[in-house]
Amino acid sequence: MSILRKLGANSSIYASTNVLQRGAAFLLMPLYTHYLEPSAYGVLAIVTAVNGILSIVFTLGLTSAITRFYFEYQDDPPMLAQFWGSILVFVLLLSATLAGLLLLTGEVLLRPLIGDVPFWPFVALGVMATFFQPFFSAFLAVLQMRNQAARFAAVSLANFALTTVLTIALLVQMGWGVRAPLIATLVTSAVFFFVSFWLLRDDLQLCLRWSHLKLALGYSLPLVPHSVSSQVTAVVDRLVLNSYLGTAAAGLYSVGAMLALVVEVLAQSVNRAYVPLTMGALKRGQPADIEQIRTAGTVFVGLFCVLGAGVAGYAPELLWLMASAAYAPAAVVVPFLVFAGVANAFYLIFVNVMFYDRSAVRLIPLGTVTSALICLGLSLVLVPAFGLMGAAVAAVLGQTLAAILIAVVAYRYEQVRWSYARQALAFGLSLATALGLSRLDAGSLAANIALKLLGLGCLASVVGMLLWKQPRLFGRALLELLHGRPRAAAAILLDGATPT
Repeated sequence: MSILRKLGANSSIYASTNVLQRGAAFLLMPLYTHYLEPSAYGVLAIVTAVNGILSIVFTLGLTSAITRFYFEYQDDPPMLAQFWGSILVFVLLLSATLAGLLLLTGEVLLRPLIGDVPFWPFVALGVMATFFQPFFSAFLAVLQMRNQAARFAAVSLANFALTTVLTIALLVQMGWGVRAPLIATLVTSAVFFFVSFWLLRDDLQLCLRWSHLKLALGYSLPLVPHSVSSQVTAVVDRLVLNSYLGTAAAGLYSVGAMLALVVEVLAQSVNRAYVPLTMGALKRGQPADIEQIRTAGTVFVGLFCVLGAGVAGYAPELLWLMASAAYAPAAVVVPFLVFAGVANAFYLIFVNVMFYDRSAVRLIPLGTVTSALICLGLSLVLVPAFGLMGAAVAAVLGQTLAAILIAVVAYRYEQVRWSYARQALAFGLSLATALGLSRLDAGSLAANIALKLLGLGCLASVVGMLLWKQPRLFGRALLELLHGRPRAAAAILLDGATPT
C-alpha cells in the first residue's frame, strides 16, 4: 500500500478515535454548559491547562523517545523491550515523586498559575490524574508506531466511554458540579494505567538500564523546553484571563476554544498517521516517497484552511446549538482560536523532519520558546485592555509565529520542498474569510447558513486553484463524499492534488 493510501486509511481511524479520546470535553460541552456556570467551567479549564503543563514535566518528554527509537530497535525485540521498560520505569518513579511533592506543596507552588482556583480538591484531583496518564500515552504511542490503528481505536473508544459514563453519572445524577469531570478523569486514568501495563506486558522488560536512559534522555530533554513552550502557548491565554478577569471570563473563553478544538483534534489525528509514514519515508530517502509526503502535506494544509473557515464562520450558530445563552459572547473569539489550530497544523507538517534528524532536535525549542514568550507578552498586554478578544489575538499570533519560525529553522534539514508562499497565502485568505463569515447576519438562520455555505465554496475553489491550479478539486471530493464514497473522495484529494 502506498504512503498516501496508508495515510488516508489510518487518518480516518485516528480522526474518529482522537475526536473521542481528546474531544470528550467538546462532546460533553452541551452538558457542561447546562449544569456549570461560566465560573465553574473556568475552574475546569484552568485545571486542564495546568495538567497539560504538568504532564510534560512528569515525563521529561520521554514518550517522544518511544516513537523515535522504535525504528532503530524494531528488528531487535529484546533490546526494544529493555529500552521501553527502562523508559517507563523511570517515568513511573519520576511522576510518583513529583505528584507526591505537589500534593504536599502545590497550594504554594502552583498558586501563580491557578490564581483564585482552590488547590483542594480541584487542582489536587488533576495532579493525581496526571500521575496515571503517561503509561497510557506511551501505550498509544507504541500502537501508533506499529500502525495498529484498529487496536488504537478500540482502546481509545473504551477510554472515552468510561470517562463519559462517569462524568454523566457524577454531574447529572450525583450533582457534584465541577468535581464530576475531574473525578471521572482521575478514575479513568487509573483504570487505563493498569490496562496499558497489562496489554504491554509481553513487550516490556521492566528494568532501569542507564545506557537506554542516557540515549532516550539525550533525545527527549532538548525537547522539554519545546513541549512546555508549546503547551504554554496553548493555555497561557486562559491563565492570564483567569488572573486578570477571573474564572467566569476563562470559562466563556474556554467554550469558544472548545469549538476550535475540532480543528486541533483533527489535525493531531491526521498527524498520528502522518508521523510514522514520514519517518519511514525519510529513512528510505526515495524520491517517490518524498513526493508522496509533499502531496499529503499540501492536502493537509488545504483541507484545514477550508475546514477552519467553516468552523469559524458558523461559530454563532454552533454556540446557539451546543451551549446555553450565557456562553453566547464566546462567539467573537472562535475565528482567532480556530486559526491558531490551523497554524498548529502547519507547524506539525514542518516540524516532522526535525524530530527525525537528531542534529535538528536541539533547535526545535528555538521557535516554540520564542513564540511562547511572545504569546505570553501579548496576553499580558492585550488582555487587560481588550479582555477575551485580546487573549484570542495573542493566541493566533503566537501559534502562527511558532509555525513560521519552525519552517525557517527546518528548511536546512527538509528533504521536502514546500510551497511556503502559496500555503501562507491560503492561510491568510482563509482567516479573512472566516472573520467575514462569522460576522455575517442576513436576518434569518436559513439565509445565514446558505450565504456562509456559498462563501465557503468560493474559498475552497480559490484554495484549490492556489495550491494545485485545480479550483474544482474540493468540490469533486465533496460530491463523492455526499454520495457515500469516502474512498473515492480521498483518492481525488490524494491522487489529484499534485503540488505545483
